[in-house]
Amino acid sequence: MKGSPEISEPTKQRVQEYAKLKNYKPNVIGLNLKNRNTKTIGVIIPNILISFFAKVFSGIEKVADEKGYKVITCISNESSEKEINALEMLSNGTIDGFILSIAEESQKLQKFNHFTTIINEGTPIVMFDRIADEVNCDKVIVDDFESAVNATEHLIKTGCKKTALLSAINNLSVGKLRAQEFYKAHEKNGVKVDEKQVILTYDNEEFNKKIRRLFYKKQTRWYFCS
Repeated sequence: MKGSPEISEPTKQRVQEYAKLKNYKPNVIGLNLKNRNTKTIGVIIPNILISFFAKVFSGIEKVADEKGYKVITCISNESSEKEINALEMLSNGTIDGFILSIAEESQKLQKFNHFTTIINEGTPIVMFDRIADEVNCDKVIVDDFESAVNATEHLIKTGCKKTALLSAINNLSVGKLRAQEFYKAHEKNGVKVDEKQVILTYDNEEFNKKIRRLFYKKQTRWYFCS
């Protein structure tokens, strides 16, 4: 079937004709387990409706295709259970490694053991955007530290006296880091933060109620953490 030179041409032709007659197809999973190489990457995204994750997936698929890899995508829908199920389903020899961003529920519960288990079993993981410092793996992140500082200092240096911080993702690593640097930028520039203009939550209903009150105030410059 592989065209071995050790097999005569008439024999190879008869075998191939019989395989075609019986609609024979190689067991890809079995071959992958034997070769320990699937040329396939598992991608787990928390929410496909967020444009950022859709763009990241598009980039992953583009580069993977250029390198001769296929991509299998799962969406956790911010659920820790779905994230675990996706890892278990794909780590049985189907893929060579994972690229993923952690589900909101996993970060909220600080539940990361499933990642460590997969890594210990020999399947590599690369985390992006939402990461866990507790997990020893490669990570690709936006420079939340520098971007938050730059955004805040820009407002301060342009003369803004009332700067608000609005975050509905305070349970995520990126949200916590941006909020932390918002405070640091104020401290660095000797400006006191007005706590009445800081909203840090991960509950959308609570966020909407608080932000309605703030929007009635005038002469406020906004720094959104989303």
